[in-house]
Amino acid sequence: MLSQILLLFVAIATGYQLFSLVCAWLFARWQRRELARPHRTDEVLPGVTMLKPLCGAVPDTYDNLASTCRLDYPKLQIVFGVADADDPAIAIVKRLQRDFPDVDVELVISPERIGSNAKVSNLHNMLQRAKHDVLVIADGDIRAPHDYLRTIVPYLDEPQAGLVTCMYRGSAGRTLANRIEALFINTDFGPMVTVARQVERMTYAFGATICIRRSIFEELGGFRAIADHLADDYQLGNMAVQRGYQLVLAPVIAETVLDLDSLSEVFQHQLRWARTYRICRPGGYLASIVTHSTLWATLYLLATGLSAGGFAVSGAAVGVRLLAAGLIAHFVLGVRHIWRELWMVPAKDLFISSIWVAAFLGRTVRWGGADFVVAQDGRMMPAPEPQGAPEPLQNS
Repeated sequence: MLSQILLLFVAIATGYQLFSLVCAWLFARWQRRELARPHRTDEVLPGVTMLKPLCGAVPDTYDNLASTCRLDYPKLQIVFGVADADDPAIAIVKRLQRDFPDVDVELVISPERIGSNAKVSNLHNMLQRAKHDVLVIADGDIRAPHDYLRTIVPYLDEPQAGLVTCMYRGSAGRTLANRIEALFINTDFGPMVTVARQVERMTYAFGATICIRRSIFEELGGFRAIADHLADDYQLGNMAVQRGYQLVLAPVIAETVLDLDSLSEVFQHQLRWARTYRICRPGGYLASIVTHSTLWATLYLLATGLSAGGFAVSGAAVGVRLLAAGLIAHFVLGVRHIWRELWMVPAKDLFISSIWVAAFLGRTVRWGGADFVVAQDGRMMPAPEPQGAPEPLQNS
């Protein structure tokens, strides 16, 4: 009986993988058509202020930020911001100002906090220096194609468009931790977005890119409205939808350059993402377990006593999973090296399944070296300090 139930879950999960291939094909066909559209002339493009919050520096930081300075856009202001006057990113921004004298680069240094989300506070401080009506918010580890802004900004003119966002791929980096994190982005997040685009209305944005008119942003309440939220990108997109605006997914693919040193960092980041997803979209998170092909294939194999039939069914399910992941990462996200990484996907899948369970075991997340408790509405507050051991009684 148990094996039959597990076989049903294997079939459902495999069906999801095949469906994700169909959705990815539809996305890729739409993407090619959209990217073939001619760009607008410089005269009609609005000015853009790009906000890039920074905290610390890693070996790739200069190249990440320099790629932003090389974007092909006629009226572009780039505002970088840090909270600490001793932040090593300051020296990198000053180097950028020297290396790109023709680019309007500004640096904001301010410790002012408006809420528990340090990144949002940083963005709020940076916004005071914004010169243009169109705002593009992108993380400091994001790189994008040369024509990135020319591609995404015109989508703001679509009927009822309130916010434009885009997908992204993970750069594998130098460490095992980076490779596993990149696999999650490239083989889980990417397929999930292509499926969601076909089956539901978009109600959330991605932190890799948020493009919005300043007037709409202020109507939503600005950064103060999301200052205490962990999933600030999700909340901003959701608020726009609640106000009657449309979220537009642009066809461009950005890239996040990962810099994780250890598997414990991967665990903490994935646990934070899972708990955020569970709190923001509890129904969707609960249902997502049926898509875990490797988990159900492994449980079915064990339930059949490692039988030949169990190996055949499980092998087929995992094979479909790997094929779908590889094709979507390669042809939709542009991850050409994915075929060399696929051997790690089954172990990564089981790791993600364990994270799915762990997300239900608490509301605490670790971010920026501090622990926070996430409330039911997505707001976060500093976790209480653990009580120390009582002092021993002294003999009188």
